[in-house]
Amino acid sequence: MVKPVTLDAGNAGSLTGKSFLFKLYQKTKYELPVFMLLLLLYLPQKLSVTTDIYSMLHIFDYRIGFAPRLFIGSVMSLFTDYKSQAFMEQFFFVVFILEAVLFAFVAGRIIRKAGDESKEIAALLIALFLAVPYSLASLYPRLLSVDRVLVIFTLSALIALNKKGFKWLVPALIFMSLATYTGYAFTYMPAVALLLIYEVTRNNHSKQNILLCFFGFVTMAGFSAYFFLYEGVDNFNHVDDLVAYAAGKTDLPFVGYFKDVVDTLLIKSPENLWNTTLAMDLHMRFYGEITATIFLLPLIAVFVFLWINAIKASSNKFEKLVFVLGLLAPVARFPMFILSTNFYRGRIAVVVVQFFLIFYFLYTGNPAVTAAAKRLGEFFKNHFLLYLLLIAYFALAFFSFQTGEVWKDIRGALVGRV
Repeated sequence: MVKPVTLDAGNAGSLTGKSFLFKLYQKTKYELPVFMLLLLLYLPQKLSVTTDIYSMLHIFDYRIGFAPRLFIGSVMSLFTDYKSQAFMEQFFFVVFILEAVLFAFVAGRIIRKAGDESKEIAALLIALFLAVPYSLASLYPRLLSVDRVLVIFTLSALIALNKKGFKWLVPALIFMSLATYTGYAFTYMPAVALLLIYEVTRNNHSKQNILLCFFGFVTMAGFSAYFFLYEGVDNFNHVDDLVAYAAGKTDLPFVGYFKDVVDTLLIKSPENLWNTTLAMDLHMRFYGEITATIFLLPLIAVFVFLWINAIKASSNKFEKLVFVLGLLAPVARFPMFILSTNFYRGRIAVVVVQFFLIFYFLYTGNPAVTAAAKRLGEFFKNHFLLYLLLIAYFALAFFSFQTGEVWKDIRGALVGRV
C-alpha cells in the first residue's frame, strides 16, 4: 500500500524556495498583471504617426537651434539621421514598453509598500487609475507623442525625488519635460513643484532638499520663460527653408497642416500662436470642458473625498496647505486656454496628476493621506457593487474608442454594427 505524500511547512518552504517560477511569481505578482493588461490594451491599436502633429517636429534637432519641442527629435538623432515613419513607429513602441514597465513597477511598489491594512485600497485605486480613460490614455497612441513622453519624465521625477542617490536628476527631468513640450509648465510641472516643497518640510528643512528645491524652481522658471518667449529659429527665415533642410531626412510629407505646424512652432513667435489661440471659439472650449467634467464627476468625488479627509486628518498647518494645493492642482492648467490651441490635451494631465500625488503620499507613508485612503477603502468594501459599477462606467468608455481596425472589429463584434 502506497502511503500518501505529506508535506510539512518546512518541506513546502524548501520546495517553493527551489522553484524559479515561484520566486518569479512572488517578485512580480503585482507588477505582471498590470503590465499584461497594458500590453493587451495596446496590441489592437494601430499606431499612426502621420496623425501626430509633432511627428514633423521630431525630424529636427538642436542643430537648427535651441528651439522648443525639439528634445525628442534630438534623442532620435542619436540613433539615426533619417527619421522615417517606420522608425518613429518603432521608437514610440519602445517608449510604450518603457512606460508600461515603469507603470507596472510603480504599481507593484505602491502595493508592496502599503501596510497590510492599506494594500487593498492601494490595489483598488490602481485599478481605478487603469480604468479611467483619461489616465489610461497617457500610454496610448491616441495621445500625442510628446504628451506620452511627459508622463514618463514626470513619473521618473517622482521616483527620483524619493531616492537619495537620484533626487538630483529631478532638475534635469524638469528641463527634459519643458524641452519636449512647453505645456508641461501648466500640466505636470505643478505636481513636481508641490512635492519639491513638501520634501523640504518632510525632511526637516535639510540643506540638500532646500538646494534641490531651489535648483528645481530655477530650472522651471528659467526654461519656461525661454521656451515660451522664444522668437523662432535664427538660421531659417521661412518655413520653406526648414522644409529644404529636412529633405532626405524623412519620408513624411511636409504638406498642408503639417507644414503649418512647423511654420507656427519653429518660425513664428509665440505672439502669433497666442493670437491664433485667442481667435478660436472659446465657447466650444468651455462646452467641451463642461462635458468632460460631467463625465468625470464620479472620479472628482473620489479625489475630493480623499483630499478633504486628508486635510481633516492632518494636524500640520503646512501639510494641510499642501493638500489644499493638491486639490486645486487642476487650476494650474487654466492658462492653457490662452497659451495653447490644444487645451483639451491637458485633461489627461489633470487626472494623472491627481493620481500621482495621491500615490506619492501613499508610497511615502503620509499618515493623513493613508488615513483618508483607509476611509475610502472602507466605503468601497461596504459598497463593493458601487465600486464595480464605477470601474465598469469608466472602462466601457475607454472600450468605446476606435483606435485601429482590429480594435474596431472587436468592438463591432461585441456591441454590434449599425
